[in-house]
Amino acid sequence: MSARSTRPPLRSRSGSVGVFAAMIGGVLIGIGTLALDQANLKYHGLLQRQTTQAAAMAAGAKISTYYSTGGSSAAVVAAAQTIAAANMPVGKYGNIVPAANVVLGNWDAVNAIFTPLAAGATNPDAVRVTGVSSAANGNPVPWLVARPGVSDRDYTTQAIASYGTGQTWNTIITNDLSGSFASAIASQRAADDAILNCVKTAAGSASQFGITTHTGVSAIFQPLSQASVNFAALSARIATMNSCGNSGAPACSGSNVASAIYSARQQFANAAYDNTRKNIIIITDGVPNGVNRTYTREDGIYPDDTATTPTCTVNCTDAQTWTMAINQATLARNAGISISTIYYSGNTPAAQRAAYAAQLGALVGGTGVAMVAPSTGQISGVFAGFCSTMSSALKAVY
Repeated sequence: MSARSTRPPLRSRSGSVGVFAAMIGGVLIGIGTLALDQANLKYHGLLQRQTTQAAAMAAGAKISTYYSTGGSSAAVVAAAQTIAAANMPVGKYGNIVPAANVVLGNWDAVNAIFTPLAAGATNPDAVRVTGVSSAANGNPVPWLVARPGVSDRDYTTQAIASYGTGQTWNTIITNDLSGSFASAIASQRAADDAILNCVKTAAGSASQFGITTHTGVSAIFQPLSQASVNFAALSARIATMNSCGNSGAPACSGSNVASAIYSARQQFANAAYDNTRKNIIIITDGVPNGVNRTYTREDGIYPDDTATTPTCTVNCTDAQTWTMAINQATLARNAGISISTIYYSGNTPAAQRAAYAAQLGALVGGTGVAMVAPSTGQISGVFAGFCSTMSSALKAVY
């Protein structure tokens, strides 16, 4: 008699295997979906970060318009939003940079702190741009696969841009020392100091700084000198500057800005300044005026450096001295020199201020900006408008 097997009967395992496979499949799908979602969030974050940085740089390049438009931030905001929309189209990503997220202010380079402009402040030198994808902004980062009861994600990035790239930034200030401007000489000195400090701290260490003064004639008050190395000596020199008629100052003889531009052009004609950024900033309280005297080439009387027919030579009129100024400014621009102006309007009758501002603005060229200081206290303050024409650089990204 044969032995009987005690092995239990075989049963189908297909059911349990199927359940297990389904479980594994679900886990794998969940892991895959989560990985895709994380990759999507990482991609969105990188794109938004780059977009915010680009928007800040574009806005920083427009800070000078705040000064040339009487305190409007419209161009700054528009620049940021235009670049943001080009990188992350509104139709797909929503408005990444709302207007309120473009904020002008001041950058403290020592402590790396951005301070928004306080009420009434008028001297921004930096801009903060906040890029946002959030439910509150109507554009949160969505999950690739909807999760009931789980909200879409918020993502925020900030970037701060200000002037100062470490590039060479050679600057000659032309100070109007005419008698009408005598009451503001202290403010002119303060403006010169502020611009010197800007060149020293925000520009390249090789940057040169100089001062040319003018009344009816011009004089080199301070030859071009390396700002970083000679900062103390340059500051001391600025402190000695006086208005016309005082000791060490020229005689009072009208105001001929053409002579100052001519002098600055000759200084920058040195081959050492080839292929560098060159700037003239004119600080004055009004448009040029002629006087009863004989004018020479150094007064800017010729329309170009090879001309033999002067605009005038004796008793030049106000109109002629203005033509000379325009000619010299044109020659400067053609030589790659940028011109900015700071117009102190307090000495001008109210009815003429707008016309004078527009007239002096016609001298501006290159990356320069036309600025108006209604009070003596604002003469030194608007220097930031000139400095902001320096190329912008990212200062912080959060």
